[in-house]
Amino acid sequence: MKENKLLVPEAISFMESYQEEFAQEFGIHFSVQETDARAKDMTKKVRKEQNKESKKKADKQQ
Repeated sequence: MKENKLLVPEAISFMESYQEEFAQEFGIHFSVQETDARAKDMTKKVRKEQNKESKKKADKQQ
């Protein structure tokens, strides 16, 4: 299969930035920092829900 190669260095950087912009617009790509922040937020949310459930179970047992 033939590959399309960019021969002009400026075109390479343009295409990389274009791809990143396109992906961000459609929510496909996130930077490492954004991904880490989202993971931390999800972890906090899950832990909070687990704490609520464990408190409900403890209250029911009493």
